[in-house]
Amino acid sequence: MITDLQIAALRRINRGAELWDEGGQPLVYLPTMKVQHNGGTTTVDGLLCPRSHGSYTTRLFLSQSFPNRGQNWTVHQIMGRPWHTMSYNYVPASLPWAEILAIHLGQLK
Repeated sequence: MITDLQIAALRRINRGAELWDEGGQPLVYLPTMKVQHNGGTTTVDGLLCPRSHGSYTTRLFLSQSFPNRGQNWTVHQIMGRPWHTMSYNYVPASLPWAEILAIHLGQLK
């Protein structure tokens, strides 16, 4: 199954990656991710949405915001928890999930 291959690829990046389901749609929980930011590294939890969410083609939600990077940070309640995301659009859902993650994370450097 394609989803299994996508999760396997993300587990090479983050061993704790878990496939979650939100209304029949995939989300990937990425605990204790190391994020390069502002010349250093910060540890956060991530939630990758490799499909459309609202008017965005894909999203990356984080356990904290990085207000000096990205723009228009908002907070969303997903799976009973607050998640922060920046306004960054047009990362195609057709890409491999690991690539979607890398593109979103690249905005925080």
